[in-house]
Amino acid sequence: MTASKFHVKTLEYNNTKEDGEEVALEAKIEEDLEDIISGYTKDEFITQIETVYENDLYKKLLVITIPVEEVEKILGILSHFKIRVLRIIPDFIALNNLVDILDQKSEEKTAGNIMIVDIGGETSKIFMSTLGTLNMLRIVGIGGNDFTEIIREHEMLDHEGAELEKQQLELGADEDRNYKTQSEESMFKDLTSVVNELTTQIENSLEYFNTNLAEGRISKIILTGGGVLIKGFKTYFDDAFEIPCEVIDLDLLNLDYKNAEDKELLSSFKMTALVGALIKEVG
Repeated sequence: MTASKFHVKTLEYNNTKEDGEEVALEAKIEEDLEDIISGYTKDEFITQIETVYENDLYKKLLVITIPVEEVEKILGILSHFKIRVLRIIPDFIALNNLVDILDQKSEEKTAGNIMIVDIGGETSKIFMSTLGTLNMLRIVGIGGNDFTEIIREHEMLDHEGAELEKQQLELGADEDRNYKTQSEESMFKDLTSVVNELTTQIENSLEYFNTNLAEGRISKIILTGGGVLIKGFKTYFDDAFEIPCEVIDLDLLNLDYKNAEDKELLSSFKMTALVGALIKEVG
C-alpha cells in the first residue's frame, strides 16, 4: 500500500525501567496520536510501533498507523477479484527491507545511515534507514507525473504521448542544448525547476536528519522509483550532493528468472517495492 495512506510519526520518550512503564507508554502514545492525527481513535486505526533507537535515557519510536476503513476498502476491491490477502505492507517498509537486503549482499556493507529517495508518480518519499531499521519519513508532492504534465502542456500531447516523450528526454547541460523551438526551451526550464525543487526537499531532509540523529550522519543516498528512469536524473543528483548517490541494483539478489520477460519486468524501478515485499516474505 502506498505511503500516502499512512500516518508515519517519529516519537521520542523517556526510557525508564519502572513497573508498568510499558503499559503507561502505550497509553501515552495513544494520547499523542490523538493530538497529532485528526480524528484518531484506537478502534478506528491500525497502528504498528517500531523501535528505532534506544539507550538508558530515551527511546525513539517509529509509529505507523492507517485508518481501518482504508484497509477495508483495499480488501473489498481485492476480494471482488478473488485475491486472498496474506499481509499488507507499506511500500516504504518494503523498499527499506530491499535496501537492507541489498546492502548485506554488497561487498562494502554500509555502517552508517542511508537516505532512500523513492520518486513515484504523484509523490516522492524521502526516508532514512539506520542499520536496516526505518527511521523517519517525509512525503513531498513532487513526482514523475509533474514531468508528464509539463511535457503534455508544452508539446500539446495527450497523457500517453507525454509519457512516451518523457522516456526519451534527457535532463542536464541545458546551457549546451540546442533547442528546436522556444516552447521546447521553456519546457526544459520548467522540468529543471521541478528537479531543483526536489533537490531542495532532499537537502532540507539531509539537514534535518543529520541535525536530529544520535546515530551518526547519512553516508549515502539510494535513488529508486519510476522517476529515476528519466535520463540524467542520477547525474543531476551526483552533482547536487556531496555524498554518494546510487540506484538500486537488483542484480545483487541473483534471482532465478523463468524468462527474459520476467527479468525485465521485475528489474524495473517501478517494481522495487513489490520485490522488497516478496523477498522479505519468502526469505
